[in-house]
Amino acid sequence: MKDGLALTESDIRGYVHTLLCDLLLKESIPADHDLKDSGALNSIMFLQLFVRLEEQFEIHITGADVNQENFRTVESITRFVRAKRADV
Repeated sequence: MKDGLALTESDIRGYVHTLLCDLLLKESIPADHDLKDSGALNSIMFLQLFVRLEEQFEIHITGADVNQENFRTVESITRFVRAKRADV
């Protein structure tokens, strides 16, 4: 993260939740809300999600990373970000 502080899973989950709420114009969404099956995010929103995750967490999302399981829910995105940060 840009400020160099270690992040907990809860910190990451909180940011992901806030980011998705901003993109979806919602006050809150359940952590297990299925973004794919609900059709909640369009392709532009997914690009915005990727860019903001890369900027916030200083990770690089590759084409191989972009699959349904990594970006299906708040929880799966949180796990993905933690794994990518561990690779850095």
